[in-house]
Amino acid sequence: MVPVRSNATSVRFGPDGPVPVSDDSAERWVLKARQLARPLLDLAGGIADPSPVVPHVVHDSDQWAFGNFMLAWLDSAGPQRRVRHLPDASFFLRLLGRAYAPVFERRPDLAELLLDDSRLEMSLTNDVLQIQLRVPAPGAAYSMIRNHALMLFVAALWLDQPRRDQWLDLYDELVSYVDERPEGRPGLAELVEIEAGAFADFVEFAPLTLRAAATESVIRSDGLLDRILEYQLCAGVAIGLLWRDYRAVPDADREAWFREQLSELYARPDYLNEKWTENR
Repeated sequence: MVPVRSNATSVRFGPDGPVPVSDDSAERWVLKARQLARPLLDLAGGIADPSPVVPHVVHDSDQWAFGNFMLAWLDSAGPQRRVRHLPDASFFLRLLGRAYAPVFERRPDLAELLLDDSRLEMSLTNDVLQIQLRVPAPGAAYSMIRNHALMLFVAALWLDQPRRDQWLDLYDELVSYVDERPEGRPGLAELVEIEAGAFADFVEFAPLTLRAAATESVIRSDGLLDRILEYQLCAGVAIGLLWRDYRAVPDADREAWFREQLSELYARPDYLNEKWTENR
C-alpha cells in the first residue's frame, strides 16, 4: 500500500522559476558520459552495444514521453541514437523536491542540490550508458526502480565534486528515512505495484503538467501524486543501496564489482531484489 502523504509542510524545495536545459550543457554532458562509459562498456561483456549518442531537445509537448514528469528518455530509432530531453527541468526538480522533502527537512544542506544543474546532468548521462546496453524495455523484465538504479548510480559517480558526494549522501539519507518510517521499506510485491501505479499516473496526469499556471498546484496537491512520489522515493532508495554496497568494496575490487553488476546482474529481472530485502 502506498503511504498517504501530508501536504501540510509550508516548505517548498526546488527552483522558483524556469530551469532551461541548454544545448551547450546537454552536448557537454553527453560527450563526458560517452568518454566515461567506454571502460564500463568493456566490462559489460555481451550486453554492451557501443554507439555514438547525441542529445536532442524536444520542444513539441506532444512528443514528450510523460509530459513534464520525465526529463530525458531514449530514442534508438534511426541511424544515430539520441537522448531526448525536455527544454525545461523546473517541474521535474520541484517534483523531486516534494518526494525528497522529509530528508531535506532534516538535512536542509542537501536541498541546494535541486538548485543547480547536477541532477539535469545525471538525467542525460545515465541514459548515455543505458542506450549502449542491450537490456529489456521497461516493464516486467526491467524495473525502473531496481534495474535502472545502476544507471543513475553511475551517473552520480560521474558528477564533479562536491556534488558527487552530496548526491550520494542524499541517496544514503533516503534509505535511512524510508527504513525509519513505521511501515518501513516496501516489500518486493509492493514495489511492483508502486512502479506500475506511478507509470499509470504518469500517463493519466501528464496533461496536467503542461499547464504552466497549474503545475505548482499539481505538485503540492494532496493524494494526486502519491504513487509517483513514492516511486521517486523508492528509486532514490535503490540508488542508495547500491552506494552502500559499492562503498564497502575495496578500491582494488571495484572493477570486478562493476564487471559483475553490468555483465551478469543488471539485465536480470530480479536485479537488486536481494539487496532490497536485506535489513528490512
